[in-house]
Amino acid sequence: MRSRLLLLLALATTACSSSSGGAASTPCNENPWECPSAQTCWPESPSAFACLNAGPGTLGTSCQDTVGAPTCGAGLACFQSISGAAAGSCVAYCSTTDPSHACPSGQLCQPAALGGPTGPEFNICVSTGTGDDAGMSGDAGMGEAAAGDAPSGG
Repeated sequence: MRSRLLLLLALATTACSSSSGGAASTPCNENPWECPSAQTCWPESPSAFACLNAGPGTLGTSCQDTVGAPTCGAGLACFQSISGAAAGSCVAYCSTTDPSHACPSGQLCQPAALGGPTGPEFNICVSTGTGDDAGMSGDAGMGEAAAGDAPSGG
């Protein structure tokens, strides 16, 4: 009986582990809505995302991309272009295939990549009226940052 309880505990612990890990799960940058309500999909390393406790930033507020330390609220990413901007802006994740996760009017759902064109990709809402091509080139959104900082877009 005791061995069954330990096995069930081990299975329950495994079932409650982070949804961003493991080969069978989808990384949160591919499905940021899988993160629990008080978390956001954020860079946990310069090359990977995980569901982490959300920061205080709200949609449109200034943010910093720091590995493992979200500065944007639940369901938001920090978009910082690769042009070397000192700070980014909290933006919403979006989907190009799921209408329930579309961007609001005046914004486009654009791909971005963590650390540049070869990093893990994700989609964010970007303004169509800024005249900036942020997020449009396929490698913006995460940008390039100094060692220890998350490339823009977490």
